[in-house]
Amino acid sequence: MDKMGIGRMIKVISNYMDKSCNNDLSQINMTRSQMGTLIYLHKCKNKNIEVNQVDIEKEFKLKNPTVTGILNRLEDKGYIMRVSSNKDKRYKKIELTSSGVKIVENGKSKAEKLEDELVSNLSQSEKEKLRELLIKMVENK
Repeated sequence: MDKMGIGRMIKVISNYMDKSCNNDLSQINMTRSQMGTLIYLHKCKNKNIEVNQVDIEKEFKLKNPTVTGILNRLEDKGYIMRVSSNKDKRYKKIELTSSGVKIVENGKSKAEKLEDELVSNLSQSEKEKLRELLIKMVENK
């Protein structure tokens, strides 16, 4: 592992998280990308922030067709709805349905458990430093 590059280590961790999450989420016919989108919508809802498709594209650094597909599947499953904004009728905000809220509340605990597992052998100060470093890396993009 010492000679493995940073990018490769991140990819190994990402693959592990994808596999673990998708195994759990497949039981409820959902993917990690879909759950991540729902969790993001839930956080924004709690802060009274309106979200549209472009906001999701920027948040996850995804292209329009990818986000369109994610949102279409979530809408088909009844977890989100697209509604006109009160501020601008041309603006379609994305909102969680009550089913979407329930699925997020169940899924968040599983995501937190997976993250805790990944950093279980790190001290609190190491976890904080890792978070700081990862934020810097994300901000480079």
